[in-house]
Amino acid sequence: MFSVLKRWLGQDDAAGGAHAPRPDAVTRRPLNEFRPELIDSLQVEHRQLLALFTDLERASEQNDESACRFALDRFTRLLQEHLLTENRHLYGWFARNPANDPDVARRVDSMSADMMHVGKILHRFITAYSRTTWTADSPAQLKRDIRVIGEVLAHRIHEEEKILYPLYARHSAN
Repeated sequence: MFSVLKRWLGQDDAAGGAHAPRPDAVTRRPLNEFRPELIDSLQVEHRQLLALFTDLERASEQNDESACRFALDRFTRLLQEHLLTENRHLYGWFARNPANDPDVARRVDSMSADMMHVGKILHRFITAYSRTTWTADSPAQLKRDIRVIGEVLAHRIHEEEKILYPLYARHSAN
């Protein structure tokens, strides 16, 4: 899934697309290790993603192509980091520590499949407005697309924070 996310988001290690590790990622711990700080960190990133998306909405309302591209770039970079962290440390942890409860396993699998779908939607949106030449119709189309993407993003964040994250946090007592 890691390579799929990288392709979706246009990141290619060979082309220099890899980002420098975040300070909290520099200290490597075994992937099987439960990370009690992970959920708090992911929730902070959710708030940051929503703030960056709001910046994109504002730039769109002002019909400022340069500001839109800048806001989209900042949103995309944080989204890449967030998805890679979730994939590696959250979904990866669930994959390496299968739940004894079949209902929990189904929920995690369902959330993972849904994330693949959401990832495709986000990829199409990011690609449409970061790689193409804007036309006279682009600002109006962006405003329409932003509404849809905003709903998808808000729904996904809600689902993760209400369903998936509590499943992971439950293991902090173990």
